[in-house]
Amino acid sequence: MEPKTVEKLEEKIEEAIAEVIVKMGLKKLPLLPDRRTMHLMAKAAVTVYEAVVEDRRPNE
Repeated sequence: MEPKTVEKLEEKIEEAIAEVIVKMGLKKLPLLPDRRTMHLMAKAAVTVYEAVVEDRRPNE
């Protein structure tokens, strides 16, 4: 995938993760992750997505 696409996807996923975590809060979660942790969570999600995309490409 294009680096700019990857970066944008990571950014949007990080925003979504932060929104969900804030909404759930400490009443439901044992720990509120810091921004770096949420960034790493987003990067991991995009990495998984990229792996799936790569697996579905026809063999060249």
